Amino acid sequence: MTSALGCVIADIRHDQVQTLNLMLDGLDVNRLSARMASEANAALAVVEAAGLPIERIETVFELDMHYVGQTHTVAVPLPTQLRDGAVALAPEMVRSAFERTYQTSFSRLLPGIPVKIVNLRTAAIGRRPRFDLAALAPDAGTSLREARRGTRRVWFDGAWQEAAIYDRLAMPGGTTIRGPAVLEQPDATTLIDPDLVARVDRLGNLIVERAA
Repeated sequence: MTSALGCVIADIRHDQVQTLNLMLDGLDVNRLSARMASEANAALAVVEAAGLPIERIETVFELDMHYVGQTHTVAVPLPTQLRDGAVALAPEMVRSAFERTYQTSFSRLLPGIPVKIVNLRTAAIGRRPRFDLAALAPDAGTSLREARRGTRRVWFDGAWQEAAIYDRLAMPGGTTIRGPAVLEQPDATTLIDPDLVARVDRLGNLIVERAA
């Protein structure tokens, strides 16, 4: 159930990576900006093609960068987005973003060593409408008495005990029951031991705790 719920309310994201291998010195930002816009539009089209309700689509750009001679890269987020089909970019933006990220990661910079852009990472994120979890709460008209389904003998700690049986999904918010009890629902059964207390919150979540 939770996996299905996640599919319904989670944002939609599409990521893609393009290898660039460009030097930061002498960078043609107009050409890079055009490539970023092309990648963003392609990623955007994938999200739109999903056909799911979304409020807006955001684009995110990162560059994998390093000093020449290093084998590792740092992921450098760029403070720019696709707007009106274009991406605003400047050499100072790329350099300052790299130095800020590298300084944060390694507490130092390496002046005098050329910097290389290895990869462009582009993501399009479709922001889904807000989902009110209160919609999953039990019906206001339910009662614990109506959720009761009788009793059953259950083996606890070396002895049979009479356990109350409840329809888990019919238990109203604010309900508290002490074990032993068995809570039944179509996809699961919850066993409440004699030393436990189960409480249903206002959203229908079941919270199980040690009895005081």
